[in-house]
Amino acid sequence: MKLLISFICFSVSLSAFAQKTYLLKQDYPVGKKYDYSINSDQIITQKLGGKDLSYIQNVATNYSFDVTEAKGMDKRIMVTYKRITIKSVGMGNELILDSEKEEADKQNPFAGLKNSNFNMVLSPNGTIKSVSGIETMVDNMAAKISTDTAQLKQIKLSLSKQFNTEVIRQTLESSMRIYPDKAVKVGESWVINSKIKITMPIESITTYTLKEIKDGVATLSIKASLISKGDFDSMGNKMQTDLKGMNIGDAQVDIKTGLILSCHTRVELYGKMKAVDQDIDFDMEGINKISGKAVN
Repeated sequence: MKLLISFICFSVSLSAFAQKTYLLKQDYPVGKKYDYSINSDQIITQKLGGKDLSYIQNVATNYSFDVTEAKGMDKRIMVTYKRITIKSVGMGNELILDSEKEEADKQNPFAGLKNSNFNMVLSPNGTIKSVSGIETMVDNMAAKISTDTAQLKQIKLSLSKQFNTEVIRQTLESSMRIYPDKAVKVGESWVINSKIKITMPIESITTYTLKEIKDGVATLSIKASLISKGDFDSMGNKMQTDLKGMNIGDAQVDIKTGLILSCHTRVELYGKMKAVDQDIDFDMEGINKISGKAVN
């Protein structure tokens, strides 16, 4: 009888453990500071007029997040650019921009980004509700290019196409909106749909699965299908895309705060593009990495 009772108790314990749920969400404490970085490596090949054109590029951005205020469950965060670099090599050309390097004889708008900041309001599910302060950041960048008042207006207009409220919001939200809208069990999945138009339009349907909980860290698997179909401007040229692809990898999330400790995904995007009535075969492979850590 004792053996039977012990077995029943053990079975009940196993059942309770199997049904345990975890609420994954952004819950940064006010007063905390975090370092956060996004790194993207890409190899891009295009076939145009029978010629293969290939280049590689890397974009790396390091931020600090200061959690300044709670607005209900939302958090107001001051985001500061610590460093941003872009490197593009291909077709006999090389472009390197680094916010750390400021040379008197070279124009480097990224030098104006160092220590520039803006504010965002981040919801528990990773949605960025608002972004403010971008205009001052663009002013700082423009000042590194020219002091000519007549030129500044045009320079700011050009910079604001890549550095504006919506682009910044989409860039950060695309890496932070990963949380489910309810508590989940190990093995359970949830789907997040998003549409991004930073350069070309991209729609993603991403399935996240809670794989494991260990030492206060949740491991998630990531599997996304990507579609890019629509028009966009590239350096003044009208472009059309008809691309598809995938984004696959995993992420580790701190259960207590929701901080994304690390994320590693492999992305592929391929298909056809059109520019000025010319068809372009397009193929891109890349690796995206995200990391976060508490500073205080």
